[in-house]
Amino acid sequence: MALRQKKKEEDADMHLAQRITQNKKYSISGQADDEYDYDDTPRKKSKKKQGSDQKVTQNNSFATRFATQQERCLFCFENQRRPAHLVVAIANFTYLMLPHQQPVVPGHCCIIPMQHVPSTRTVDDDVWQEIRNFKKCLIMMFAKKEKEVVFLETVMGLAQQRHHCIVECIPIPHEIAKEAPLYFKKAIDEAEDEWSQHNAKRLIDTSMKGLRGSIPKDFPYFHVEFGLNKGFVHVIDDEQQFNSSLGLNVIRGMLQLPEEDMYRRRRHETVEAQKQAVKSFDQDWSPFDWTKQLHQS
Repeated sequence: MALRQKKKEEDADMHLAQRITQNKKYSISGQADDEYDYDDTPRKKSKKKQGSDQKVTQNNSFATRFATQQERCLFCFENQRRPAHLVVAIANFTYLMLPHQQPVVPGHCCIIPMQHVPSTRTVDDDVWQEIRNFKKCLIMMFAKKEKEVVFLETVMGLAQQRHHCIVECIPIPHEIAKEAPLYFKKAIDEAEDEWSQHNAKRLIDTSMKGLRGSIPKDFPYFHVEFGLNKGFVHVIDDEQQFNSSLGLNVIRGMLQLPEEDMYRRRRHETVEAQKQAVKSFDQDWSPFDWTKQLHQS
């Protein structure tokens, strides 16, 4: 009787085990398929055609929306409506221009990829290297004026692909630049205290690993660099609450300039004034313009 009862229990256990392994909810292979079933992986034959068609439709919709964003974006290099009179230097994959709105200080400029990419974190190596080349030369240029350069990048709205990657470059006097890390750390801490829902790390030091080694791709973030090898990145937890002008407002505070708010926006200057600003900037930039080597025959 004891042997028969034991055999019956073993059969029941085996039957239960078979049911579990056949159930996708508990299947290890099923979990792996679900987790890594990305758009660029091969589809299983058992996938329904309806699901495949829906994915194709979604991809086509995204491609159409992305193309529309490129047509509207004033920073895509191929856009005919791009403010070409603000461009100072053109490389192979990036260009340097003055801001299309009133600069925070004289010398304020922007490094911009030619293609519609959302952030420096997602660009390929060629674009990354050109951005660094521009940064190096700007640092040398402003050093002659006894100034240091703070580089700012705010990345939000990644899902909509609406925003073009822009690295803002703002020169500030040496003495004030020494205090810049403290100013930015304090500003981020105070902003987070107002609306943060968790105790996530507020500032990640990028001095050792750089931006690429500090956060994954496809995260909204605010990045500030002091020169080339020192900086912070802050992952933006709530895009609705984060002030996209935070970085520029910290600079304004350091320089004792009025902050930008809903009543005090950066003005658009006249085209003539902008052309004059480009001419003045180019006089200082020309000796350090590394892109000239690219255009020599």
